[in-house]
Amino acid sequence: MSRSQADLDNHANQMNPNNDAYWSSRGEDRPDDYDEDDDNNSQPSQADLDNHANQMNPNNDAYWSSRR
Repeated sequence: MSRSQADLDNHANQMNPNNDAYWSSRGEDRPDDYDEDDDNNSQPSQADLDNHANQMNPNNDAYWSSRR
């Protein structure tokens, strides 16, 4: 069975603790001490996290593009 890109992206997000979908899929809220808008920018942006998740997913074009 072939899964849509939206399904694959959702799965990747649910496996990524830096993504809200991870926490909501477990019926939890993101911990209060998690601050993705840290003043010193020690946390990567959501776009960076999504890109990384896509690059780690062989069902995503970004996976193959990152290996050329």
